[in-house]
Amino acid sequence: MKCLIIDDDKSCIDILETKLKAHFGNVELDIFQKPPHIDELQTEYDLFFMDVLLGDESGIDYANSIKDYYSHMTLVFLSHQDNLIFKTQKISPICFIRKSNFDEDFQMFCAVYENKQRENIKITFQLHSSENKTNETSITLHANDIIYVECYSHELIIHTHKNEYIVKMTLKEFLKNVKTLKCFTQVHRSYVINMDYIYSRSKTIIHMINDDPKNEVPISKRYKRSFNDTYGEFQLS
Repeated sequence: MKCLIIDDDKSCIDILETKLKAHFGNVELDIFQKPPHIDELQTEYDLFFMDVLLGDESGIDYANSIKDYYSHMTLVFLSHQDNLIFKTQKISPICFIRKSNFDEDFQMFCAVYENKQRENIKITFQLHSSENKTNETSITLHANDIIYVECYSHELIIHTHKNEYIVKMTLKEFLKNVKTLKCFTQVHRSYVINMDYIYSRSKTIIHMINDDPKNEVPISKRYKRSFNDTYGEFQLS
């Protein structure tokens, strides 16, 4: 686990470091007592811990300034000033740790984060040789970025917003990887969709994202009833 900690309170840093290592074990920490330049940071972190007030600077403004570099930023704010919790909500942290109530709030953070981890699964796919344009043999994707999956011969075509990837995996293996996520459901023997991206649906077709024909996915008779039930429950959740 890689964590970024930005806090001008050294005693708070020490407490947080101790608790993270005790709870999660192997933790790699980048620690700063003032906001670092983006060039000083690593390319990826699992968690970002930031004090709301960093001397004369705002931790909220700093988090906003780097969020484009970290599209999946999992952010936790800390502060001695409990009333600042409302100001942090505009950037959607997963938790707010009150330094005056550190032990209890840290346990709450652990519960929220571990639940989020179950939902935010990463899957590593082996790329088909035709996709090996940069000498990479695999790619890791966030499951929540996958719009739908199409089975073609003995490979899968993974559709995301930005790209399509031809990978070596069966549909059965893919479903096993995402079984803890409620958003994925099979609608055809060759298609699994992410219900978060449904644009519209008819009796036989689902449009993913928009009404472009290239984003049409068929619904087969075999899966129609289970899809209707699953989608109904998903909308209510």
